[in-house]
Amino acid sequence: MDIKYRALNPEDSLQYRHIRLESLKLNPDCFGSKYLEQVNLQTLYFEGLIEVGCENNIMLGAFYESKLVGLCGITIQSSETAEITQMYVEFNYRGNSIGVNLLSLAKQYASTQFKVATVNLTVYADNESAIKSYEKSGFKIAESMPELDGNELYMEFEVEKIKVKAFTHD
Repeated sequence: MDIKYRALNPEDSLQYRHIRLESLKLNPDCFGSKYLEQVNLQTLYFEGLIEVGCENNIMLGAFYESKLVGLCGITIQSSETAEITQMYVEFNYRGNSIGVNLLSLAKQYASTQFKVATVNLTVYADNESAIKSYEKSGFKIAESMPELDGNELYMEFEVEKIKVKAFTHD
């Protein structure tokens, strides 16, 4: 399967909206945002950032042919830290290392563009497949975060441990 990876641009914003809403609808227990709250918004938060080409908040995409099939957002939290957000791969494309490759590209952005020392993320403790993907990508569980909507794990990756790998960019 020939998957291309790149940062989304304004022309991708409608595809982003579709897959983001799909992720919330099909996997409501995996995200902090709720489908019914988001579907009625004229512009989703990251959709707006994509449309203006924001450089501090980047949504990466995995494309099969011209179809967006996976997402991975990376945002700057501080001069030392970036956060992975909105990680999602469409069901029919799972099991092809798309998530791991998106994470690898996100870590490269963290190192080369954002120049941060640490990348973090939160994941619900019962989302075992996501946790395995994150661990396979080098993230380690740092601490648990009991929240109102369930137990979350806080995971970190030390950026200096990455080796830059070439990806196909369109």
